[in-house]
Amino acid sequence: MVKRPRRIQGALFSLVLLVAACTEGAGSTTSEGSESTSTSDGANTTGHDQATSTISPEPIVRETVMITEDQSYPDGVVIPADESWVLDPEQSITLTASGNVEVLGELVMQPASGDVEHVLRFEGVDESVFVGGGMDPVPSDVGLWVMGDGQLLIEGGEKQAWGYEYDPAWAGDEVMAAPNTPGDYTGFESVTATPPANDLEYPAELLNLTRNVRIEGTEDGFTHVFIRSTRPQTIRYAALRYVAPRLGESDVTGRYGIHIHMCGEGSRGSLIEGVVIRDAGNHAFVPHASNGITFRDTIAFNVLNEAYWWDPPGDDEDGPINASHDIVWDRAVVAGLDLGDAGNRFRLTGFFLGDGENLTVTNSVAVGVQGGEDRSGFLWPESSRAVWTFENNIAHNNQANGIFVWQNNPEHHVIDGFTAYYNSWVGVDHGAYENAYQYRNLTLLENESGAVVSHALGEEAEHADTQIWSNIVTNGSTLFVAEHRTELEEPVRFIDCDFGRVEIEEDDSLPGAYDFINCGLEPADFDIVEAEPDSVFRVQNEDGSVFQLTGDGSVTEIEPFFNG
Repeated sequence: MVKRPRRIQGALFSLVLLVAACTEGAGSTTSEGSESTSTSDGANTTGHDQATSTISPEPIVRETVMITEDQSYPDGVVIPADESWVLDPEQSITLTASGNVEVLGELVMQPASGDVEHVLRFEGVDESVFVGGGMDPVPSDVGLWVMGDGQLLIEGGEKQAWGYEYDPAWAGDEVMAAPNTPGDYTGFESVTATPPANDLEYPAELLNLTRNVRIEGTEDGFTHVFIRSTRPQTIRYAALRYVAPRLGESDVTGRYGIHIHMCGEGSRGSLIEGVVIRDAGNHAFVPHASNGITFRDTIAFNVLNEAYWWDPPGDDEDGPINASHDIVWDRAVVAGLDLGDAGNRFRLTGFFLGDGENLTVTNSVAVGVQGGEDRSGFLWPESSRAVWTFENNIAHNNQANGIFVWQNNPEHHVIDGFTAYYNSWVGVDHGAYENAYQYRNLTLLENESGAVVSHALGEEAEHADTQIWSNIVTNGSTLFVAEHRTELEEPVRFIDCDFGRVEIEEDDSLPGAYDFINCGLEPADFDIVEAEPDSVFRVQNEDGSVFQLTGDGSVTEIEPFFNG
């Protein structure tokens, strides 16, 4: 029997409860003094559907509806705009739905302790009838929809989401160790203690997949979370499973794990922290034309399609579309990523670095990306011009590259502190034709095909006079100089590197130019497979030797060309 949730009458109680639930910089029921702008009803759009109107500064006062026992919604349910549905924090409660759950008000899932479980489960979902697209709930596309002024206040028991040493507090949880030995791209294993480090002395990432708040479909029917709200959201220490309907099952455009869709400034202040999205059939975390969102300590485990993604950049008559601004990915993990049977899109990646301003990815990891030469842990696509803060990230044990860049622009992109090891291709595959990237402090060890593939030549740019690579540790691995398709503007410069070999494979190219400063290279370290006769490779070593090698194989002594 389905019982109506118990109402707690009185606006005063509701306001006290909701204000107490607010956290700094995170979603809450009240929005006071916000500078954000968004649509007021989640549907008013112009041009490319970008949110346009302003959030009201007045706090929202909702009537609290206390849910004290399990509930079933065979036809789905709508949480009205003036209600806050609160699962009893002292009781384990499961909400089961076979239709859409639409949040116009507030859904609160905040267990009082780790022993209490709050679950929203979608059962009987038929992925084959999903239609995708649109800005509003679709009856066939069964999932959790947060619309209008709707808000989620979801906070499971706080715990260490992942780390490199087994936490005794994880006892009884499902903890997976990432693969970290050569040639292993899929070997995620359940562990109850810290495994030994590998031969490079790198430990494996340990991923805790257990949470006491869960949103899930079933193995036979995947669901999704779609957020188009004027208010920020809080989703912390929750697990989403069997979400993002599977590629090939239907047209599932826009139906992802957590899809924050065209909220504009309405999403500013949203916090997605300690969240696991696992066994997902499509993208996991998607900020799409939505600003001011922090993703911290998140895990995408066993995912099909890019895990951290937004719609590819583009422009219309009003300017950029699909851009998201002020996005933070910090300590975010991709662990196990493929396309399955859905195709062989060669640019698959763990982190798709799309368009916007003030974008950050730090202290994050891509491991277990499957399947192809142009696939990668981290991707700068050709269609994006965004400058990301990229610091202290890792890509290892991917059947792909660590980083793949395919851009032509003069922006000053800085990659600072990147480690790539045991990838099946190279640590960094850098293209396309010319740009002014700055790589600093890279460690690229025992990637099967080599350390770096260099396609792009240097380009003059504001704040940077060329493309520069500095402090590159490879333990004697190979730099491949590949073909060039544009006229030379500036040489590519390597400073303080330890390549053991430079292999030149300029197949049907225009001439290139490379400078090597304090890299310890000698003429015998250059292997000319195919080169343009006018290509120039200058070397200046710490021991005072300075020479120039050209594509025809000739070597001449020259004057020092670099003064620091």
